[in-house]
Formats: sequence, structure tokens, C-alpha cells
Amino acid sequence: MTQFKPRDIDQPMVATPRSMRVVTEGIGTDLENFSAANTHVVKQIKLLAINALIEAARAGEAGKGFAVVANEVQRLAQVASDISAKFESNVLGRIGRSRRMAESLVNEMEGVRLTDLAQTLVQLIVRNLFERTADVRWWATDAALWQALQSPNKETAAVAAERLGVINRFYTVYLDLVLTDTSGQVIASANPEFQRKIANRQLANDGWFQAAVRCASGDDYTVDEVRESHLHDNRTALVYATAVRQGGKLDGKIVGTLGVYFDWQKQGQAIVEKEANLPPQVAEKTTVMLLDGSNRIIAASNPSLLFSHFALQNQSGALRGSYYDNNGSIVAFARTLGYEDYDGLGWHGVVVQRTEDDEAIKAALNLKSQ
Repeated sequence: MTQFKPRDIDQPMVATPRSMRVVTEGIGTDLENFSAANTHVVKQIKLLAINALIEAARAGEAGKGFAVVANEVQRLAQVASDISAKFESNVLGRIGRSRRMAESLVNEMEGVRLTDLAQTLVQLIVRNLFERTADVRWWATDAALWQALQSPNKETAAVAAERLGVINRFYTVYLDLVLTDTSGQVIASANPEFQRKIANRQLANDGWFQAAVRCASGDDYTVDEVRESHLHDNRTALVYATAVRQGGKLDGKIVGTLGVYFDWQKQGQAIVEKEANLPPQVAEKTTVMLLDGSNRIIAASNPSLLFSHFALQNQSGALRGSYYDNNGSIVAFARTLGYEDYDGLGWHGVVVQRTEDDEAIKAALNLKSQ
């Protein structure tokens, strides 16, 4: 039997769906126990009344007065029995519905709350990345870049590097900006920390370069997957790229490529940590993740999970939802809705949270089981 200690009356209670369910469950259990105890007492009274009538009958004329009392006791016992039956039918029935509603509320509120968080985070990064698609196409038309490729020499390369450096200083979300010719050789780059290492490197085998030289027009771009950059001491980056065209024209001949290295290591981690903005007591039981289109973990509040595969249970292909895993943790997910003409690459926001333990809630609320 679950009971409140008297001192709980003046103490604040933690109002969560699960704590409300525990309280409802406790009230229901107490009422069920009360009803069972009351029914047992009524049965005992009925038995006593029957025994009293039997003894009154044996006593004959002397027992008639006692028989009247025994009959009244039996009548009152029947009234108590009827009240108990009505109590069970009405009150316990309503408590049963309340329990089911509380359970449904737990499932819905926990899932909806965390699913909304997952949706917010993935939309936040996708909207950010939409702007990157505009950046790379715009900068590819910069005169300093296409002139360095059309008239390659040290002077034009230096001007291109200076221009890229200016852009990089003002757009701190980028790790680097890299300009190549059509063979994949680096002509100029932005980040002075890596310029010497990158100078004249051959990137013909890099996926983003191969996709960029296939862009049909200046309106097109390509995006690589999140990966460690071999040019930047294996820091994690996401490359957006496009072709640089003669004269900066949308339909001009391709004279090279521009790859902008989005600083995913910094920006992705900020999304799952800072933007999630979870209180410490919640953060310690929660893992926030971003998944790419292959359900590969590309950002996580637990960095040890990075680049592992997450087995998202979404056989129905729902855009968002939640479920409980084998450990009893709730898993909430939301697929990106994209932004403008950027489809978001099928990324998901995922939040995994250890659920509150009923016994822990009882302890926090000073409830005890008997």
C-alpha cells in the first residue's frame, strides 16, 4: 500500500507526467486496498449477524429481542455491501480510467516534448546550412577567383588567397575555403594555419571536387558527407562546393572549383550541446544526436558515438515520432523538413532520454510502499 507521510503536505512536488502517474497509481492502489478491506469487514459482519440469528433462534422466546438486533445488523451490513459495490463500480472505475489516461499522458507528453526538441535542432542546423549553399555559389562568381584560374600566376593566386582570407575572417563558421583548377590542384586557400600544407595539393580524388566539376551550371552545387578533413589535421568538416566558371558567368566554361569547408566539428557540436540547452540534471540522462541520411551519427552530446550507426526504429517512415527502446529509454526523432530549396539531405534530430524510475519518483515525493 502506498502512503503519503504527513510532512509531504507542505512540500513542493515535482510535476512531471511520470510523477503524476505515480501519484495516481498510489491513490488507485490505496482505494483498491480500502475497498477490499471494507468488503472483508462487511462479510465478517454478515457472518456475525447470521450466527447471532442462529443463536437467537436456539434461545427461543428469550432470544427474540436479540434476533431483532441481529436482523438490523444484517440489514446494515447489506447496505454497507451495496455502498461498497457502488464504490467499486463508480470510484474505482474512474480511477482505472485515470490510470490509463495518466499512462497515455506519459507516453504522449514525453514523446511530444522530446520530438519537438529533435525537430527544432535539426531544423536549426539545416537552415544554417541552406545559407552555405548560397555562399558557395555566390563566391564562385568572385572576379579574384575566376581570374586566378583563367590567368594562373603567383600574383593572381595571391589575390585569390587574400580574397578568400577576407571572406573567411568574416564568416567564422568556415574552417577553410579552397580554390582548385580543373585538374584538382589547389591554387589558393583561406586559412593561414593550413595554407602552407594545402598549397599545390592534388584533390582530384576528393568526392566534393569530382562532384563540383560535374555541376551543369552556376546554379548547381554539391555537398559532401560529414567527414574528417585530411587537409585540416582531421578536423571534422562538411564541404559545399561548386564549379568556378569563366568570367563568373552561370553558363561559362568551367575553369576550376571552390570548396567551402564548414566547420562541422565546432558548429555541429554547438547544436547538440549549447542549442539543446538542457538543465544539468536533465542533460546527464539525455543524449542528443544528429543523424545523416544513412543514420550515421554526425554530432552527439556524447562524442564517443560520433560516426557510429544509430538503429533508428522507424519502419513506417514517419517524419517524426517516439518509442521506448529495450532499456526503457524514450527515443524521440524528427526528420528535417528542409528549408527553401535545400532538402536537408534526409538528416534527423534524435533525443534519447533515460526515463524516470518509479521507485526514484516515490522516494523524491516521500511516498513509501507497504
